[in-house]
Amino acid sequence: LPGDDITSHVTEIQSRPSSLRKKKPIKLGRGLKVVETPTREGGEGGKEKSNNEKNIVLPNIKCTLAGRLQYNPSSHTIYILTNTKRYVPQIHDRIICIIEDRMGDYYRVTIPGCTIGSNVILNSTSFEGATKRNRPYLGNGDLVYARVVTCFDFSSEIEISCTVNRGRDDVQKGTSSSLNDDGGASRKDWMTDEGTYGQLKRGTCIQVSTGLAQELLHPNNVVLQSLGTSGIRFEICIGVNGYVWVQSERPEYTILILNAIQNSEVMTETQVRAMVKALVKTVRQSILEEE
Repeated sequence: LPGDDITSHVTEIQSRPSSLRKKKPIKLGRGLKVVETPTREGGEGGKEKSNNEKNIVLPNIKCTLAGRLQYNPSSHTIYILTNTKRYVPQIHDRIICIIEDRMGDYYRVTIPGCTIGSNVILNSTSFEGATKRNRPYLGNGDLVYARVVTCFDFSSEIEISCTVNRGRDDVQKGTSSSLNDDGGASRKDWMTDEGTYGQLKRGTCIQVSTGLAQELLHPNNVVLQSLGTSGIRFEICIGVNGYVWVQSERPEYTILILNAIQNSEVMTETQVRAMVKALVKTVRQSILEEE
């Protein structure tokens, strides 16, 4: 709940032995913040502070949202899983957004489902391998998969990027989140169309709840694991703003994947596996009959 202190939980996760974590600091995600709590040393309770007393500031981690505490080992992130009606941008969020206009070296971007207006910008060179002479040219209405790199408050512009967090830029003043990587995201050149971020060409995009979108980003998500082992080849991008983009080799498979994702929100893990298996069998039989 908002205001709950979870410092002990974060400390326990940080102390776990893990070959993947490599003793990197845990990144605080959505719904968590560091609160400095002053304490008094050298005095007695109920008495006024004397000259021998010292103020000690202890950092505590507290919740700002109501939800379930989650840990993502691939990105070393601890966050609150919650299902809100509107999306509130947070630094390092992965989002699906729409290009609205171009202004010199920047694009004006809209984040669907976001609580703010159009105060979002994307530098035209913020793509892997992009330069002023060699950069993608996006048109109005193009979909882009990006991440939030600066998000101070709603009165200032929010900047997004299509580059992978390399731990040296994308620093939000007063935080240590820049020390973390981007969860193994691919850093291939934008011209290859094989990077994690960039323009989403073709495919189908649908809206889902923000809670389901956060569930899908977990590395052990059941519905995506089941679809991945079904033999269907597909690409998927998940934005925590509540949008999912899918592209597969056949339209029938795209519809299957989107239906499976939407159905999984109200199912148990066992039901999800059975549902995916039944959908795959039905669609493949339908394809064989048509051929």
